[in-house]
Amino acid sequence: MTWAWFVLVAVTMFAWWLAEGEQKMAGATTTAIFLTACVKIWVIGYQFMELKLAPAFLRYGFLLWLIVISCILVFLIS
Repeated sequence: MTWAWFVLVAVTMFAWWLAEGEQKMAGATTTAIFLTACVKIWVIGYQFMELKLAPAFLRYGFLLWLIVISCILVFLIS
């Protein structure tokens, strides 16, 4: 569980760093921040919702859902 907390903190700090930077490439920055949020969703689902112990169809279904929704939203953002 400790690794998940460190990953969440690191990804949050990275997104914060991206948001505080210069906004020369606002579209790319927004997409990068959104993708870091997707990583956080996966870590929370895998570790804290205990998908690591779930049957394979639930793990892969969650991962597929996350990939599809992420692709759709990144397409709509850009």
